[in-house]
Amino acid sequence: MKIYKICGLLLLVIASIRLSAQENQFVKADSWEALFAKAKKENKLVFIDSYFVGCHPCKEMDDEVFPLPEVIKFMKENFVSVKIDFIVEELGKALQLKYAVTGFPTFLILNEQGQLISRFSGYQEADVFQKLLRESILKAKKGTILTGFSPSIQVAHPDFYTAMFKARQPMKTAALAAYLDQTKDALAEPAAIPFLSGRSVNKKWDDYFLENYASFEEKYGKELIWGKRNAIMNVRLKALGDARDEDRFNAFLTEVRPLFSEKDWKYAKIDLAEAYYYNIHKDHKTFFRYAAEHYNDDDNKVRYLSMYLNGPTVDAEEKELFVKWMKKVVNMDASYSVLAAATRLMVEQNDKEAAKKYAEWGSVKARLLKKDGTYFRNAL
Repeated sequence: MKIYKICGLLLLVIASIRLSAQENQFVKADSWEALFAKAKKENKLVFIDSYFVGCHPCKEMDDEVFPLPEVIKFMKENFVSVKIDFIVEELGKALQLKYAVTGFPTFLILNEQGQLISRFSGYQEADVFQKLLRESILKAKKGTILTGFSPSIQVAHPDFYTAMFKARQPMKTAALAAYLDQTKDALAEPAAIPFLSGRSVNKKWDDYFLENYASFEEKYGKELIWGKRNAIMNVRLKALGDARDEDRFNAFLTEVRPLFSEKDWKYAKIDLAEAYYYNIHKDHKTFFRYAAEHYNDDDNKVRYLSMYLNGPTVDAEEKELFVKWMKKVVNMDASYSVLAAATRLMVEQNDKEAAKKYAEWGSVKARLLKKDGTYFRNAL
């Protein structure tokens, strides 16, 4: 009888393994050409998950998002999906160089001609992940691509840029500036990718980037260039002086406002205030006051700044100011991690009404994402 039970269990395990293998949405990339031949044959887009072994958010995607039945089904129906180790595999190394991938995981979505449609990075909760995939499908149907990237993997980048990835040598600002001074078109792929990979270069080229930001965004996508603009702004904020000066900061905002679109400005001014008050001058309270007055829907900023609220220098007033800002930003559509942070903080503040609200939202989110909702249930 025991033998029969053991055999039965083994059969169940084998069946489970086979089922998992069948359900996996990822295929093996035998070659770049074969990947797109398959995409053309099946009339699908190509989805590339760039990862490396030991990447924590990559593993979170593998454990929490990719195995969900609705995610598997959606990806199978619309994409030829591959996972490529960008550190070990030769194809991954070539793609890391071409697309200037420095954060993991980074997800690349291409049409069957090999043209990049969109890219996004980091752990994404399942609902957000699927939303980003749907947006890419809509872009593909409209024929929208990031025109700066050629379909070819081979691009004539300068040696100092390729050494960044092949030899792990930092890119020298002087070399980049000299190269840009000689280039005929800084918006073209061979020059633009090294340019976008560097941060602040010098006033001449920083000004060029800011003046041509819209063109860079259209060609290469917001994800690759937003950080570069923030880095340039941070350099200029530091140049305002060692002493915190609110009038000088406001004058700076007025000066740079024309460089941002209306849509970008509501996020950029909070980024600038965070850089100036919170990071440069360590004036957290003034930043939280500013953020509450000029809030947007960027709940991720609430999430990571909440992690510093238990430091030895944080007092009750700072927490109160943070909460005032947080309550304006966090809503029922916030991420699981944000709702967990908000619930925890409200429990600590003994704000039972707010804690209950966030916990209820968190419970709904946990069920939606098939994540553990125990903490939220306990908070209720």
